Amino acid sequence: MPNSKKRYAFIVSDRTGLTAEAMAHSLLSQFPEIDFKTETFTFVDTAAKAGELVKRCHSIRSSTGHSPLVFLTMVNEELRSQFKRAEVEVFDLFDTFIGPMEQRLGIKSSHTIGRSHGVTDEKAYTSRIAAVHFALQTDDGMDIEHYRQADLIIVGVSRCGKTPTSLYLSLHYGLYVSNYPLTDHELEQKRLPEALQEFKEKLFGLTIDPFRLLQIRQQRFAESNYSTAATCQREIAQAEALFRSHQLPWLNTTRMSVEEIGAMVVNRTKSIRGVRV
Repeated sequence: MPNSKKRYAFIVSDRTGLTAEAMAHSLLSQFPEIDFKTETFTFVDTAAKAGELVKRCHSIRSSTGHSPLVFLTMVNEELRSQFKRAEVEVFDLFDTFIGPMEQRLGIKSSHTIGRSHGVTDEKAYTSRIAAVHFALQTDDGMDIEHYRQADLIIVGVSRCGKTPTSLYLSLHYGLYVSNYPLTDHELEQKRLPEALQEFKEKLFGLTIDPFRLLQIRQQRFAESNYSTAATCQREIAQAEALFRSHQLPWLNTTRMSVEEIGAMVVNRTKSIRGVRV
């Protein structure tokens, strides 16, 4: 009997696949009991490329007893039809939404390849790139003299997710985000570091389960005191105490993706102090 708990899922796009990946992963996550092996195929824009994937779907069905689930975002109707005619399990994300929207709006869509990720607003795009440069320039406590320009300053112990969160907020929302690592010395003092004191309204704390932090640190610094269970537990306890004593908004990132962290930070900071997005 085929193993029903393990399935293949193909994400197929005629461009970057970003839209298809986001939708497919969101849908697949609703079936945690199934072990999905996902693969993404980008720039599938010819009949030959589509045909090769169809052959692979048939091969997998022959060997496992199940066709891969195929998530499509392709503008070309003939390419989409290749998969549908081949009797593979297709979830056509383009047709699912564009067709009904054309009916409701009474007009045909542009059927433009790659439009959702193109540069349609040059000013907004330039602003996001400038925000990314700012995040890199002020990463990990560097160039603190630029903190006056920051919309947000992410604070937390080393390896709790500050840098990825800062870069995501910069790239996705165009926010000017710095991040500052809380050191042993600063945590022992139980007060905000001097560099942050005048920017309290811009601060947002990140924390993480100490055992998850231990795993992350041991991947690169296994023999260091920095990577012991006692150090991780102590630093997290001190950081959370600091956030509470100074009434800073903060978030535990242990079981969250960077996208979830970013969305929650923006949601909370908008309600607290009107951060621009």
